[in-house]
Amino acid sequence: MAFDAETQALFKEEVAENLAELDGALLELEHSPNDASLVNRVFRAVHTLKGSCDMFGLTQVVTLAHDLESLFDHVRAGMRRVGKDLLDAAFAAKDRFAAMLTEGADPAAEEDPALTARLKELLRTPDLPDTPDAPSELPLPDDVATEWVPELAEATGEVHTWHITLAPSDPGHLAKSNPLALLDELRSMGHADIHGDLSKVPDLATLAPNDCYIRFDVDLIAETTAVPDSNTLRDVFCFLENQADVEIVSCDAPDAPTSEAVPEDATPPAQPPTTAAAPTPPTSASPGAPAPVAPKAPTPEGKNCPDPKRPAAGKKEAMPSLRVDAAKLDDLVNLVGELVIAQARLTQLASDLGHPALNNVAEEIERLSNELRDNTLGIRMLPIGTTFSRFRRLVRDLSSEMGKSIELVAEGGETELDKTVIEQLNDPLVHLLRNSIDHGIEPPNERLAGGKPETGTIILSAKHAGGEVVLSIIDDGRGMDPERLRAKAVEKGLLAPDARLSESEIFNLVFLPGFSTAAKITNVSGRGVGMDVVKRSMDALRGKIDIQSELGRGSRITIKLPLTLAIIDGLQIKAGQDQYIIPLSLVEECVELSHDHLDASGRGRTIQLRGEIVPYIRLREAFALTGDLPAIEQVVVTHFEGERAGIAVDQVLGQQQTVIKSLGNYIGNVPGISGATINGDGTMSLILDVPTLVASVRKAAA
Repeated sequence: MAFDAETQALFKEEVAENLAELDGALLELEHSPNDASLVNRVFRAVHTLKGSCDMFGLTQVVTLAHDLESLFDHVRAGMRRVGKDLLDAAFAAKDRFAAMLTEGADPAAEEDPALTARLKELLRTPDLPDTPDAPSELPLPDDVATEWVPELAEATGEVHTWHITLAPSDPGHLAKSNPLALLDELRSMGHADIHGDLSKVPDLATLAPNDCYIRFDVDLIAETTAVPDSNTLRDVFCFLENQADVEIVSCDAPDAPTSEAVPEDATPPAQPPTTAAAPTPPTSASPGAPAPVAPKAPTPEGKNCPDPKRPAAGKKEAMPSLRVDAAKLDDLVNLVGELVIAQARLTQLASDLGHPALNNVAEEIERLSNELRDNTLGIRMLPIGTTFSRFRRLVRDLSSEMGKSIELVAEGGETELDKTVIEQLNDPLVHLLRNSIDHGIEPPNERLAGGKPETGTIILSAKHAGGEVVLSIIDDGRGMDPERLRAKAVEKGLLAPDARLSESEIFNLVFLPGFSTAAKITNVSGRGVGMDVVKRSMDALRGKIDIQSELGRGSRITIKLPLTLAIIDGLQIKAGQDQYIIPLSLVEECVELSHDHLDASGRGRTIQLRGEIVPYIRLREAFALTGDLPAIEQVVVTHFEGERAGIAVDQVLGQQQTVIKSLGNYIGNVPGISGATINGDGTMSLILDVPTLVASVRKAAA
């Protein structure tokens, strides 16, 4: 079957999500090998991947997924422990899935014979005896509740109750999808009572072995964390050819049941009535006897729903979502940016004409433009945890390869950042983590000799700070020796022998192209390229990076990034004949500066602000602007990196939305300037990079 480009793109995106879910579930399972919910997460991810690839005819992927699925089915059945051999094979299978799909999703993509043999061997050699509570097949007596489903564990929150009917009607259904596997997946979600109706099974003479004649009725009690809504249950059956074979009814609200049954244009097959019953514990008078069954009160829909041991909570509605092409979102942001520029022109025109009605319209357009901008940029914001989750596997594989024991701790994954920034963060963070693993964390014997725990720790954290996001990579490794760094820089000709540098500047030498302290070149580091790539990436993102380290104790690398690269609120100022923009998130207040405070030197300029001494720089001098100073200057007081600094300007023009434009490759990076924007009157304003500007002026004055 041929699929159009849009369907193939959707398939690739969903497969990527499933692979990421599988990777994350395996990593969590490694830390919690006895967590049954994680085993079920792995099983569902592999099962969904298998179904998607089967629909696209990727038989080799399906075969490998089936073996992995069977292996974790053994774990669920109590026949195998979650150990290193199983996890290593599962990780290798996940990588092979990704490789086979990257090879062009070719149905003829070759399997890995060694991996296949590895999985087959694990399947042949279970390391636990089969438990009596895990049967190999569904009991068939008609209208009798199953007894092999374990009791629902004590719930930690709300529960949902569902009635599910599965009546496979397609010829050859057993050859396409085994209903027992679907029922087993439902069983993994909570307490499931499963009943089989055999009334449609024909005589053996007319029975087709590949057809399924049994109707199944399932009463499911599940916690909301496992089954938040009916879509979760619908996903279990997403690969059935005839969706009319499944009916899902919510039993939480008897006065208004929710039916997820058949589309209006579909006619479900005729089904015989079945009475469902919940298992009741045997009484003391008849130990071991079959539990008596009692019919439950039907809902208004006539469905028999399970009666949970506690009152069912109200069902929470799932928030609807829509998958949107990233290119369309980028186009929307660009259009909003142009709208912001046009709105600024309208505001300028209304101000010049002084027409009251036009001013009212301009103010209304400005309000709507601000709301549209905020909502559009909000759509682009993603939790940075989506990037953090990728690095857990990197740390696991590299630490294993290098014979080190390392734990990655991720903090602040809910911190949101512009998707464009997140996409460009991957490579720099990979380089920094690889450096921490290779150069920072010591081997276990060296750590034990130094009085440290055998397992090293790398902390990857994110938090908001004003209009920035601050990322930190902290390790408890060997740290950096500033004297060794300086000597290596002199040896490589990157630093003059008589150069005087602060400790912070010495640590920043690692960002120079070609700088490396590695004794030998490996596949992880040693060529002096990685940290140079990091610095260039930070410059492209208008970010700042700083290193702190203590020999023998560890290192901290701090990255500061703007929340967005598109549109910001800015304060428009004027110096000489030119206009500039200061990001409003950095502005604290504005004060006047009279000539009484002027001096002939650029050294040590300060103002007193409510008893506090605040240093300031003059923008005219920083950019060598000509012309006479005004009688009264304005000092814009900014705050960044835990300190305050003032910027003396000729005039403060006011606040405006600022659409950030790049300076372009021809101009490149200019110290103190982070970009440009177009004003309402068509002129251009440069956007100030306040921290860099203040630091460069102070360094020149010193």
